[in-house]
Amino acid sequence: MKKRSKFLMIFLIVSFLLIYFIKIPVLLLEDIKSSNIIFIHKISPNDQFTMHWMHSVELEPWEETFYIDDDYNILLDYTRFKAFGAGVPDMAGKKTVIKNGWIYFLEINKPMPNLTYGISNFAKHTFYFKNQTLKLYEMVPNDDPVRVYTKKISVFSYIYKKLTL
Repeated sequence: MKKRSKFLMIFLIVSFLLIYFIKIPVLLLEDIKSSNIIFIHKISPNDQFTMHWMHSVELEPWEETFYIDDDYNILLDYTRFKAFGAGVPDMAGKKTVIKNGWIYFLEINKPMPNLTYGISNFAKHTFYFKNQTLKLYEMVPNDDPVRVYTKKISVFSYIYKKLTL
């Protein structure tokens, strides 16, 4: 029995050390004003997410789709929108196509180290990741900025943050 208790104790210590010191990459959304994390999810290279909103001038929907590279950086993959307007370049990325009433700027591949959106009730910013849809305009106060970023955190921190959301 004594040998079994010793083994169990060693197993528990090793397990604790592993979940405390092993780091995993995550995607986070943070309400900057309150410093509250409103979304966290483990990520892998090539994962994608999309931000959708209603443009305030054109009054048309816009979307930006991003991907995670091998180093867990966020890159803008493509954007799509319904109409050109003030401040919109005539092209971005390697290709521009029109499909089903949408204008696409494809293969942009622009690193986004500081990705922040000003969330508004008018624009109705909506975040899509895998099978999840977050209506950010219902989750943070009107006009609060939300930062989207990646980070490596301990398994322990990840579990704790998931449980406290």
